[in-house]
Amino acid sequence: MNTFMNILEIIKIWILQNKLVILYQCWHLILAGIIVFIGFRISRIFIKTIQNIFKNRNVDPITIGFFSNILKYGSFIFIIVSALSSMGFKTSSIVAAFGTIGLVIGLAWQNALSNLASGLLIITLRLFQIGDYINLNNITGKIITVEIFCTFLKTIDGNIVSIPNSKILSENIINLSKSHEYRNKITLGLSRMIIENDIYTVQKILLDTVSMSNTIIKNSTVHTVLNEITHNSINFTIFFWMNDFIYKKEICSNLIHRIKENIEKYKPSCILWINND
Repeated sequence: MNTFMNILEIIKIWILQNKLVILYQCWHLILAGIIVFIGFRISRIFIKTIQNIFKNRNVDPITIGFFSNILKYGSFIFIIVSALSSMGFKTSSIVAAFGTIGLVIGLAWQNALSNLASGLLIITLRLFQIGDYINLNNITGKIITVEIFCTFLKTIDGNIVSIPNSKILSENIINLSKSHEYRNKITLGLSRMIIENDIYTVQKILLDTVSMSNTIIKNSTVHTVLNEITHNSINFTIFFWMNDFIYKKEICSNLIHRIKENIEKYKPSCILWINND
């Protein structure tokens, strides 16, 4: 008990002897808190103002989002440095520390820097816009946003996919929203024994079935191609144009059902297989 009281007495004496220093440090701590609080509020207002100016000038949403993130992180660093400086830390030392940390991070995160540079190129080249549907390395989705290091897509299945910006520039991008016509195909194999003498009739049935569908582009060209004749089957491909790639599977499913129905009216049980690639 006496030991505890002695410790309290020592602390009390130290506080009395250093009360000016403590008050000084408390004041600077409060000042740093004020700088952080006001700084972040001003930063949000400033970024919001810049966003509104860009929107009023019809700047692309991708550009707005990208530079908003740069401003956000830049202002964060500036506010933290200012707060530390108000607490007595030397600004030059803080900047040097950030520089050293940045160098280490730069060496360790070369891919991150590559993604940052790629993000700037994506904005400059205007490869796509917010809301565009793209296909990248067999991933199809709608552009949600382009961040500093990655781009976010929402797939047709509703999944959110993040793709590094550097990968977007290194891969072949298909911007599906730039065109309103998409060619598709259905392949099928028919029994050679049943239709060997009716190839042209079968081709006409295929052509008429797809051409009369209201799910393809009206008056567009439809082709039926005889791919190969094997020992057991005769294989065809039907090429057609559609303007709705989002519901591609549903449209093709409907066409497959109609093709099967019309072919088997003419030659029952002749279809060996049928699919949409």
